[in-house]
Amino acid sequence: MKNQPSEGIRNPELVEAMRAMLRHDSEKTRGHMAEILMDAQLLSPIQQQTVLTEKEGPSVRIKFEEIQNIEGDKYYLAFTDMDEYAKWNEDETHDRALIMTMEDFGNILIRNLNDLKGFVINPFGENVSISKSLLLSLLKQREARENGTLEN
Repeated sequence: MKNQPSEGIRNPELVEAMRAMLRHDSEKTRGHMAEILMDAQLLSPIQQQTVLTEKEGPSVRIKFEEIQNIEGDKYYLAFTDMDEYAKWNEDETHDRALIMTMEDFGNILIRNLNDLKGFVINPFGENVSISKSLLLSLLKQREARENGTLEN
């Protein structure tokens, strides 16, 4: 999770790769999109709460926003840029987002004991869902490549 201005987050290559995959879904377009996704930084909206405790004083808890599809499956939200974020935040009631990498999403999806299926990128645009299992597979492949244990 990065601490930088969210206005600087732009992912034109990822958006084009998602659009290409949606136009022609193939192993090649999915692979290209996954490759770009692994280096992307995305915006993920959060709710922030200050919790008071007697011994430790105030602490801040965050809760990631989620969205549910028509089948009832829940996903974390991810946006490629502020324009896509604004489509979801039409009423401007959400003013906090974290800048997330795929490792960040992976860590959250592994640790949280919930029924979320993964995350969805630009739900009011390209609307590409990345399942928890796909993300974990991509992260393992990246780690294996970096350790020299995966052949291309």
